[in-house]
Amino acid sequence: MLDKKLKVKEIRDLGARNYLLTLISPEQARLTRPGQFVMVKCSGDVQDLPLLRRPFSVFDIRNNPRTGKPAGLDILVKNVGAGTRRLAEARPGDEVHVLGPQGVPFRIPGSMQDRKHTACLVAGGVGIAALLLLARELISLQITPLLFYGGRHLADLVLREHFEQLGIETFYTTEDGSYGERGLVTLPLERLIKARSRVGVHIYACGPWSMMKACHEVSVRHGVPCEVSLEARMGCSLGACMGCVVHAWDQRGEDQYLRVCLEGPVMPSGIVDWNTPPL
Repeated sequence: MLDKKLKVKEIRDLGARNYLLTLISPEQARLTRPGQFVMVKCSGDVQDLPLLRRPFSVFDIRNNPRTGKPAGLDILVKNVGAGTRRLAEARPGDEVHVLGPQGVPFRIPGSMQDRKHTACLVAGGVGIAALLLLARELISLQITPLLFYGGRHLADLVLREHFEQLGIETFYTTEDGSYGERGLVTLPLERLIKARSRVGVHIYACGPWSMMKACHEVSVRHGVPCEVSLEARMGCSLGACMGCVVHAWDQRGEDQYLRVCLEGPVMPSGIVDWNTPPL
């Protein structure tokens, strides 16, 4: 884990208060695994308000065009408050403090490297940020990924072109029917799992709590594994403040509290108490 003061290379307005921020950091880019996150201080001065950093999934790794080596990080920022507003207003050349990469990455079991396996990547809204690096790694292992991406409106389905450019089969849903199928993203997910009952399926999900709970329920009904990347408010991101705990069960079925920053953000959906969302 590295704590670096990074320069903003580029910021792209995606619409609907979403922004893609590119930060220059070869060292952190090189260390990042799919599903990990960074903690960003939303200003160049550590004394500025807001004092606490914000967690962001690493959406993509930018490579140096000359050497092909990792050179920077892309993070997806949604402008929803004081901290994210400052990031959304950043300009190339501005500096921010970035701690990371942090957290447990997605796991790809060796058994999945059978070409008959299908990886179902399920995203809701800005949850898409956790899944692009995973899609790339799956493809490199010759595992077929499919993307199921849902939102309330078309404007919520940001960055989908990055997955389409990888040649991934995609299934889009919106609650208002403005793009793709009308309804929840778990509808096409469950249809596909039923259609491929003889093929190994693994679900990877990131998005709103209710969406990930629904993905877990689908996985239970069809007996397929499911990993989720949890979202929670974080104070220290080092496991000390206990501000991001989620209620779960251990292998004996006994209560435990897991820190999303340390034991997560990625964990098996089956150990999470889906009736008790984090604060």
